[in-house]
Amino acid sequence: MARNILWLGAHKTGTTFLQKSLDLSQDALAAGQVHYVELDAFRQMYTRPLVNGRTDMEVGESVYRQDWAGTNLVFDENLPALVQHVCRPEGLYTSGPARSRLLADHLGFERPLIVFGIRAFASYLPSLYCETLKSTPFKVFRKFLRTPLDHLAWYPAIKALQGEFQGSDVLVYQYETLKGNERALLAHVTGLAPADFTLLGKTERLGFSHRSIRALRDINQSRKVERKDVRNAVKRFPKSAEHPAYWPWKPEEKPQLAALYAADVARIKTDDSLTFLDCNTL
Repeated sequence: MARNILWLGAHKTGTTFLQKSLDLSQDALAAGQVHYVELDAFRQMYTRPLVNGRTDMEVGESVYRQDWAGTNLVFDENLPALVQHVCRPEGLYTSGPARSRLLADHLGFERPLIVFGIRAFASYLPSLYCETLKSTPFKVFRKFLRTPLDHLAWYPAIKALQGEFQGSDVLVYQYETLKGNERALLAHVTGLAPADFTLLGKTERLGFSHRSIRALRDINQSRKVERKDVRNAVKRFPKSAEHPAYWPWKPEEKPQLAALYAADVARIKTDDSLTFLDCNTL
């Protein structure tokens, strides 16, 4: 029987870099009997029509064989939630189990290995917010962040996924230890050698600065913010030494967020039913 892997995110934990590196490593993956469908094609075939309910798109039949000795790898952080739906009043990724199960059932993944990346809340949430501005109507950060600070936790989201996939192993890694260890993580998950992977080269992606968000807020005072306004604001005020990254937190919130994340990581590490990966030691 095949080995099935569901890499579910989270958003903003190096997923794009890892996915594009997998795209560049397709020959090595095929040679190592790892079946991986490139992200855009996967979303076209499954995520958008099946999980997101796009009625204008046709759901593709499963192309993941179960009658072989290889590995089926699915990697899409939009499976547990779209960026604009991550933060709910009751917590993070609360729709993740049902959405992921729907996809797994369609593909024939009964007890897949679950892979999930986490990140410190102080940097994760502003980054996630900025990501939503690329594709959804503008709103200020505090309206985007529907989750109360004392409800911020990765552990319940991960345990809910584990509960939906009884018998599945769950691997958790931290974004903070990923840089420089991308090949090691890809190798650990797939079973291939680190040298088999071709990593994405350095790309220039303009980031949102605090000044760019302020410019969008100013526009929002007088009219609806359009997509071109978002692009123009980032081009005019890209994240740089002159224009620091967007930072929405009050001074007293920074230590609170750090404490929440530290406690969350501690819970994950001490749960023997989860596998915590320190990418620095892989």
